[in-house]
Amino acid sequence: MKRGDKQCLALMDAGKWISSLFTSYFCPWFLPSRSATPPRTSTSVDGVCFLEVVKSQPNDPVVKMKGTMTRGDLTLNWTHHDSDLPDFCFHTIQQEDVSQVSDFLLKYFFPEEPLGQSLKLDPNEEVRPWLPKMLEHEIREGLSIVVRRRSASGEESTSEDVGEVVAVCLNDVERTVSDAEDVNIFSFVTRDSQPNMWKITRVLDELVAEADLFNCYQIEALVSCQMLCVDPRFGGRGLAQKLIRLTEDLTRTMDYSLIISEATSEFSARAFLKAGFHCQKTLPYDTFAFDDGEQPFRQLASTSVHKTARLMVKYIK
Repeated sequence: MKRGDKQCLALMDAGKWISSLFTSYFCPWFLPSRSATPPRTSTSVDGVCFLEVVKSQPNDPVVKMKGTMTRGDLTLNWTHHDSDLPDFCFHTIQQEDVSQVSDFLLKYFFPEEPLGQSLKLDPNEEVRPWLPKMLEHEIREGLSIVVRRRSASGEESTSEDVGEVVAVCLNDVERTVSDAEDVNIFSFVTRDSQPNMWKITRVLDELVAEADLFNCYQIEALVSCQMLCVDPRFGGRGLAQKLIRLTEDLTRTMDYSLIISEATSEFSARAFLKAGFHCQKTLPYDTFAFDDGEQPFRQLASTSVHKTARLMVKYIK
């Protein structure tokens, strides 16, 4: 990605028990040079992740990552079961999840995010056209997690809503090389066709301006937590914090060391602070303005608890 022209939004709101987050792709793609890694299957129980290395055969396909590097997908078929949350199953998002995850975010994430609420964003008009394509891109990185409902015993239930999506965490990897195949929100969002979404991208662009995280932390890649959303019916059970911790586990598995997120709500900032993140930069809504002088979020700052956007960062090694 190139700064200023490749970004994806990430915003978060925990009102009505929703912990949601939408962060931007703000850094150029970087691709470190690594040899291909044998593919693995992975599962975890009670927070402990187990990886099984599968010996590669000469003709086995290898996942092609952005740029020039190839690798096996370390998190393909990764699942997590937790005795503290027996009603839920966690797994990395696959192609067959795209439609349900997209519908889930359109229903629970975008209508509740404070900047979108302030602008009266219409998700069906300004988000639905590009969201599935972004999700398909996330699958390639193998770091995004979907949570589905299951019975307390772990057995299949006859209830028609067993298997429904109850939470989602979308994560991407930022690198410092360009990737011609990368899907970015600016391929779809323009000032004329998606004016409200475009305004949100400007906030996120400003928030990360001059934040040279690669040089600051001497890294070549980082994980960007883009969206974190929990169905309000299942709020208060620790799903958001669990998803953040599992993101950290997957980040370590993939040998990355920095996670970032852009929190646009007061609640999201608190959630990440609780998870051990620190705030690297703030952007007050009451002073944010476009070149023409428009201040679209000034009223939000004066009438709600959401006063500022924050760049949240956690170094995990």
